[in-house]
Amino acid sequence: MHELLEEQGELHPGVEAPAESRSAVESLRPIFTGTGAEYFRIWLVNLTLTVATLGIYSAWAKVRRLQYFDRNTHLAGAVLDFRGNPLAILRGRLLAIVMLAMYQYAFGFSPQMAIAIVTALGLALPFLMRGALRFRLQNTQYRGLRFDFNGGAGGAYLTFLPVLLVFVLPGLLVTLFPGEPFVFWSFLLYLLWPAFHARLKSYQHRHVQFGAARSQYAGSVWAFYRFYLTAFGLILAVGVACTLIGAVGAIVFKVAGGANPLFGAIGIAALVALSYLAMLMTFPYMAARVHNWVWSRTSFPGVTFHSDMSARAFARLQLVNVLLTLVTIGLYRPFAAVRIHRFKLAALTVVADTGFEQVIAAAAAGAPSAAGDGAAGDGAADFFGFDLSW
Repeated sequence: MHELLEEQGELHPGVEAPAESRSAVESLRPIFTGTGAEYFRIWLVNLTLTVATLGIYSAWAKVRRLQYFDRNTHLAGAVLDFRGNPLAILRGRLLAIVMLAMYQYAFGFSPQMAIAIVTALGLALPFLMRGALRFRLQNTQYRGLRFDFNGGAGGAYLTFLPVLLVFVLPGLLVTLFPGEPFVFWSFLLYLLWPAFHARLKSYQHRHVQFGAARSQYAGSVWAFYRFYLTAFGLILAVGVACTLIGAVGAIVFKVAGGANPLFGAIGIAALVALSYLAMLMTFPYMAARVHNWVWSRTSFPGVTFHSDMSARAFARLQLVNVLLTLVTIGLYRPFAAVRIHRFKLAALTVVADTGFEQVIAAAAAGAPSAAGDGAAGDGAADFFGFDLSW
């Protein structure tokens, strides 16, 4: 939630307000004050201690990382903060490892055992994912107010079970019924992935709570299909270009050097490089379009958001990050993380229709404070919430 959050004092383009209330409208932009050099030191210590403890310190490393990014994210003179318990994160990761091992070795016993284990994991995963969302938000605060996630368990199952089916069902059917023609129809589930992705974002953004204020979301499923079709078109265009380049190259190499294996190796390497470049350009495009769409359709009472992240600029940023990370053998990774975070924040605008202080006061009305009666919430988040991500 650190992406939500110095004041510009201008009305955001496209936002209209009545004449008598225009002076109260505030357009704010978050600012990130962290640097790559600072985060590099934290990242290096985290990496060293994680390796030295065989991964156990990774939970504490994640808390330090989230705290650094949150505490350097400023909005209207205040910063975010993360106060999660590393032990809860560690429990979640140990549980994730156990679940992964169960799935990995389930097929080594019997088909019946495999079905039972996969079913049990499928029933547990949505509940755990909901707990992870609650844990992340319940331990994040701004101006003494907590965030929270109020999505229900039923919504979690409607959101995460279809995603699980897309990833698990085709492979499971192939393993249990090899060679059966009906098995391959299950791969058509991938055509529904844009709808599942839209549902996931809706579940995440529709159920955020800040103090007493609850979020609203007005996204559309069909927009995600448009994003995916465009991305598919980009990949297809690159594929056609690679095919043409390969065909021309084969003719040239045949005329110039006959069947020299070196020419073939160079051609294959060039095609692989072009394909990887296509992915580097397509994934940032998808990320930018989805990011803009989702945040520009998320709101709280009296607050709207607008994101204008450039897909081309984000693709260039990601390309440079990947190249520098490869050249430095991974040492540029913390600098890349800081650049991406700053880039996303720079594209985000928070518009408070009645003034930001009034919005904060309304959200604080009736809400438990982070330092006071929210202490019980900490215990609940740690007990019921697990952070399964890495």
